[in-house]
Amino acid sequence: MAVHTYECLFLLDPNKWSADMEGVANQANGVLTRHGAEVLLTRPWGEHKLAYPISNFRKGVYLLTYFRAEAEALAAIEADVRLSEYILRKMIIKLHPHVAEDILAHYTNEQEQPVEEPAA
Repeated sequence: MAVHTYECLFLLDPNKWSADMEGVANQANGVLTRHGAEVLLTRPWGEHKLAYPISNFRKGVYLLTYFRAEAEALAAIEADVRLSEYILRKMIIKLHPHVAEDILAHYTNEQEQPVEEPAA
């Protein structure tokens, strides 16, 4: 079975996100791990206005996640996402191995660098 690296952008319920950010992120990533995926990195992308209402929401919270999983697990993951009350939409794309390495290295380096104070 081939294991690939994927990028997933979740669109989440903003009300549930504001009530429990960590819990909602864990729920979204739990959908992946339930089906054998290894979550590599998760980053919130913030709340944004939607182009059109989705499930009566005019705003949504984006959560960017990188994970590794077998290709056969994607169908089960997508079915599980449809049943979630937290996830409004999702987009999953398979990354080329070289691109995946570069992206993960970039985010890893970004997290390790100290935050500089602005000059006064």
